[in-house]
Amino acid sequence: MNPPASDMPPPTEAAAKPAKPSLMARFKNLLLEYGPLALLMNYVIFGLVIVGFYAAIQLGFQAESTGAKAGSWAAAYAASQVVKPLRLAAVFMLTPLVARIPPVARFIERNKHKWSF
Repeated sequence: MNPPASDMPPPTEAAAKPAKPSLMARFKNLLLEYGPLALLMNYVIFGLVIVGFYAAIQLGFQAESTGAKAGSWAAAYAASQVVKPLRLAAVFMLTPLVARIPPVARFIERNKHKWSF
């Protein structure tokens, strides 16, 4: 026999799962762990994505004036913002892999105290 719903204790907060950290909080943790390497990876991937979108746009149609070229860059930037979660996922996956390269690992170990709080 089941007890009535009013007799059951309310669910506790301890039983709830801890909240997943936000994307920016995870990126800040990555910055604290890998420092300038995380920023470098972020900017390199962003540059590759925006240049790739620009090239794809240019292959799709011929820009005939400076205004059209500026429009292509704006469209490439907008497209790169659409794929921002994928770019950040690539940063999260590739930064630890690049950090394993011996010269990079030595740089991080020597300079970690400069960006750790």
